[in-house]
Amino acid sequence: MSRPRNISARKGIPLTLCLGIVLLIAFEALLFADVYWSHRGAVESAQQLNRILDNEPSAGLHELARLVAVNMTPLAWLAYLFILDGILQLQGGSPIRTRPHHFACMFLASITIWCIFDAINFYSIKAWFYIGIPAMDAGTAVCYAIAFGTIVPGMLMSGQMLMNLGVFNFARSRPWPMPRAIPIASLIAGAVMLAWPIVHPDPITNLTLWTSFVFLLDPINYALGRPSMFRDWQNGWYGRTLAAFAGGLLCGFLWEFWNYWALAKWIYHLPFLGRAENIRYFQMPVPGLIGFIPFGIECWVMWQLMRIPLDPMIEPLPDDRALI
Repeated sequence: MSRPRNISARKGIPLTLCLGIVLLIAFEALLFADVYWSHRGAVESAQQLNRILDNEPSAGLHELARLVAVNMTPLAWLAYLFILDGILQLQGGSPIRTRPHHFACMFLASITIWCIFDAINFYSIKAWFYIGIPAMDAGTAVCYAIAFGTIVPGMLMSGQMLMNLGVFNFARSRPWPMPRAIPIASLIAGAVMLAWPIVHPDPITNLTLWTSFVFLLDPINYALGRPSMFRDWQNGWYGRTLAAFAGGLLCGFLWEFWNYWALAKWIYHLPFLGRAENIRYFQMPVPGLIGFIPFGIECWVMWQLMRIPLDPMIEPLPDDRALI
């Protein structure tokens, strides 16, 4: 077990922290200005959205507010990454700066990871759909890239921030031998869990989609000697797993908050929840927030396997207290 890193504040406030806070406040102000000026609330359907878009602002601050409302997700997440970079730099070193190649490749991998989940959703389970997405052009493609590329870094940097604060230092035990049956059983269970959404096109398969890749891929990482959730557990260290859980949940709260009033957004369809589907945290049915908890570690596990061909060109994780 590696020793906890010495986290000490550096002199001066990082520029990215200040920039991220200013940008996020500005984006929020412009988003709510669009809500106020257009006399609308949260958009719940494509029909409602079309009525709002029929009254396009012509110029000035109103037009800028509408632009932010359409692009709130990529703008807010870019600002949030600036904030996280600044906080992590204060804590001893941001991975964006200390491991820039690692971060850049993870950003690109994050796009691929989310496209995998989107593909499963749109071709099978249909548990969410997008409305208000502008016609595809260079600008829209850039916004897609930012929105998808910030998903994994946002969760893992959030978890890293909490782990650096020592929130999960308690999560230790004595090392213990991992029985071979556990990774084997996990691999089989993960394959079955992933197969269910593919062969059974129904939103209820969300119940396994958001954990399937953890059980399927982490045994492979473990067998290959790569950073692994199972290896951490075997070493008596559960803090990195909990940090990924917390990063996923924290980002889930932020995603739904920023998504709610946006004009390009996602809408959920989870009828298997029954009446609970109408009990919501902004756009997300409250029970659905549970899915954000394993999503952080799921993306981390997927990334550890995806980076195998990239190992010669990216910086490795320095120790078992690093998520990114």
